[in-house]
Order: sequence, then C-alpha cells, then structure tokens
Amino acid sequence: MADPENSAYFPGWAGDIPDYTTGMPSRIEGIGRPRVEPGFLPSAIDLVMPVPDAASTGALAHLRTLTDIVAGGSTGTCLCAAWRLIAKMRAGDRSGDVVVIMGDAGRAPALDGTAYTAAIEHFLATGELDIP
Repeated sequence: MADPENSAYFPGWAGDIPDYTTGMPSRIEGIGRPRVEPGFLPSAIDLVMPVPDAASTGALAHLRTLTDIVAGGSTGTCLCAAWRLIAKMRAGDRSGDVVVIMGDAGRAPALDGTAYTAAIEHFLATGELDIP
C-alpha cells in the first residue's frame, strides 16, 4: 500500500495503533487520511510504503515525459511505491509482478519533484533506487 506524507495509515499500521491520528491532511488528493479509518484492515496489508509528496510529483513528471499521460498525485504516489517495491525485490533476488492501478487524471500538488524524477530515471536505467 502506498501512503503519502501526513497520512495516518503507515504509522498506524507499523505501530499497530488502530485509531492513530496525525491531525494533518495529506496534500495528495484522494489518498492518505489524518486518522486511520474504521474500515482499514491492517491484517489484510502485507506492506505499507510511505512516499514523500515530492517523490509523487517527480514520478508524475517522469510518467508524462515517458508516456504523455497526465495523472494526479495518487498515481504518482502509487508509481513511486511500486518502483521502491521492485527495487526491494531486485535487491532480494526475487521476481514477480507489480501492478499499479491508475485511479485518476487529477491534479498534483505544486512541489518540486526534480530530484525524485532524476532518481526514478536512474532506477529505470540501472535498477538502483535511492528514494527515502
């Protein structure tokens, strides 16, 4: 599961705190919440990956350059988490499929994702990813 900055899901999942609250909204439209919602089932989630909002923006810039597809922030967050998962799989010499569902053609936050775009391009060229 991809989780943007200021969302309560990653800390709630990692700390097994079902009512965790950040008190701050996510800048990524459509995902991330300031509190863990009652319908969230942590036992159904194998891994939650926090993604910096600027990394989401960088992923969107790369997506547009590569495919001319304009997408919103949640797609950037999911793409970045997918690339991190693929990098983790490669480092562990594991193979498999990773699927990203593009759920929006919305807008992205106005953040400078240039450094993350460069990291993504480096990853796609070399298989090495350096995104915190």
